[in-house]
Amino acid sequence: MKRDMISDLPNTILLHIMSFMMIKDIVQTSILSKRWKNLWKCLMDLKLSTFDFNNARIFGECISGIVSSRSKGNYPLRSLDFHRHSPFQHKIFTDLITHAISRGLVILKVVVPTNLGLPNCVFISHSLTTLHISSSSYDYHRRARLPMYLDLPALTNLHLDNVKIETDHNGHAQPFSTCTKLKYLSIDKCYFIHIKSVPFDVKGILHIMNVTLTDLTIKDTSHTPSNYVIFAPNLISFEVNDSPFHASSFPWVKIEHSS
Repeated sequence: MKRDMISDLPNTILLHIMSFMMIKDIVQTSILSKRWKNLWKCLMDLKLSTFDFNNARIFGECISGIVSSRSKGNYPLRSLDFHRHSPFQHKIFTDLITHAISRGLVILKVVVPTNLGLPNCVFISHSLTTLHISSSSYDYHRRARLPMYLDLPALTNLHLDNVKIETDHNGHAQPFSTCTKLKYLSIDKCYFIHIKSVPFDVKGILHIMNVTLTDLTIKDTSHTPSNYVIFAPNLISFEVNDSPFHASSFPWVKIEHSS
């Protein structure tokens, strides 16, 4: 398609075309015409992957430019998909996530760099409905952590992959009870992080207490030093390690029938 023909297309069609392009190519469209200069900023969905760039420096510069440009206007953002396993610049990553949350983000899928954690704004967002957090298996310190308390009233879908969960002084964690719309929960290769007063050998307990939860998946628990206590009266589907739950097969899971 010729350049002048592209420039004559309606904005809605141009934005649809951009949605299939890599972000570095999308930003470069601003040089095609004055009309395109700010159009890319209206994209409601951003996918940022380190695999689309030659090196981390260029990836970082691109993200800094995106945040700087979008911060100069009121550009809402519906979804952000960020992928970077290896170490990354703290400020660039934090600025990106903070900016996205401040623009009413609904869906966040993030592979957290090994040297970083997520800013707290992620766990107090009132707009997020879907949250998928994954950290690298090489992050031995498990910097990607789920706090003890979540303020995510709109959240319906939560997926945790290789994430540490903070516990109280007894080694217990109950982070999901305040998610009053949560329906789908997936926990894969997650671990506990205890405060210093909890003995190292304490076997933690993850309390999954949620009255709206309908689908629960727990995976790869072979090395997880924890027990599960579940109170979810509306649970329809429950799988452990890709198999339907049976109490005799998973003695470390206790089902409670009353709160």
